[in-house]
Amino acid sequence: MELPLSRHGLNALDVACRAAEEAGSLLMEHTHEERELTYKEGRSNIVTDVDLLVESRIINRLLHEFPEHNVLSEEAAAIKNDSYYTWIIDPLDGTNNYVHGIPFYSVSIALTAGDEVLLGVIYDPWLRELFQAERGRGALLNGQPISVSQQSQLSGAFVGLDLGYDVDAGTRIIRCVENFWQQMCGIRLMGSAVLGLAYVACGRLDLYMHASLYPWDVAAGLLLVQESGGKITDWDGRHATVDGGQVLAGNATIHRLFLKLMKAELQLGLPWI
Repeated sequence: MELPLSRHGLNALDVACRAAEEAGSLLMEHTHEERELTYKEGRSNIVTDVDLLVESRIINRLLHEFPEHNVLSEEAAAIKNDSYYTWIIDPLDGTNNYVHGIPFYSVSIALTAGDEVLLGVIYDPWLRELFQAERGRGALLNGQPISVSQQSQLSGAFVGLDLGYDVDAGTRIIRCVENFWQQMCGIRLMGSAVLGLAYVACGRLDLYMHASLYPWDVAAGLLLVQESGGKITDWDGRHATVDGGQVLAGNATIHRLFLKLMKAELQLGLPWI
């Protein structure tokens, strides 16, 4: 499917890339300022005044070019127009990292048509890394093609994961680490799900897993993994969707081996999932 053109004749991917880079610059401008925090659900699910500022800028830019489109964003109320297209936005994926001065967070923007993700953009403002993917046209990092890793052994696999905000889902991840970490090369808690998926797409991670995601956490990364030659499913091996919650993403070999390992543990009756 061809990407829609904006009312000024701009390609949707170009608009998304520009919006993400501008949002990243805004995040950097406010990095060292004192921030206002609001707690949503749970002790660690927070939103800052910067989240809201950046989100507003992204939405305004997108609707300036595509006023008829729908918008689904993490903090703002959904904007529902009579359109087949929906922008899915996370203005700051990795808010806890941002608040604590850890330079690992990102801006995420995706465009969907129905259930299909057409484009995904993830921008890391600290490293100035712009990941982008368009359905059927591959994935890029700062304009250069990327692909998933070639790792073929679990013993050499470098795995990223996150606990999320759901206590039960986080406990499942902890049990997973407890059961499997000795069989892997290394495991990292990332703090930004979309960057975790982007790192799978460019081969820095061999696998990324999460048990409880929202659409804005996964939409852009889902397409990026697919377009870089990776495999992304839920924990049962079913096709991953924007609203599916779970993800298991990696190159095809590591994904298959890890999924097999998970199913074997389940058959043994271990209470981790």
